[in-house]
Amino acid sequence: MVWGQETSLDNDFGIAAAFPIKSFALTSGYGPRTHPVTGERSKFHYGIDLRAFYEPVYAVLDGEILDVGFGPVIGKFVRIQSGNFILTYGHLSLVLVIPEQQISAGDAIAISGESGRTTGPHLHFGVKHSGRTINPLRFLSELNNNLKH
Repeated sequence: MVWGQETSLDNDFGIAAAFPIKSFALTSGYGPRTHPVTGERSKFHYGIDLRAFYEPVYAVLDGEILDVGFGPVIGKFVRIQSGNFILTYGHLSLVLVIPEQQISAGDAIAISGESGRTTGPHLHFGVKHSGRTINPLRFLSELNNNLKH
């Protein structure tokens, strides 16, 4: 699936949203998979991977930077709290925000990259709602369907 829509979207209720990168292709979906680096079978992927070659990464929703950091698998990451949602952006090369910073949908928060355990540059995007991991592709699709273009 390749999306090339406008980055910023607004609905009739004034809620702003944006795609995490301007134009992207899904390279790995949510759910069970064979890990591309370790070869482990049935490893559950709690996000989606999007093709992104050192390009700006955008906040999907308004919110507050919950934390930024580094993990051995996810690499450099940013987590944003937006109401009952926590959005995670990983494998970043450069983080442009700090914890507790207020951000708006469409704000550049990072530059994509290949930090952590990865086969190459891309963006890992994950979504939790009320503490439960949900399919980010479905989340973005629902968000897109509920906004006017």
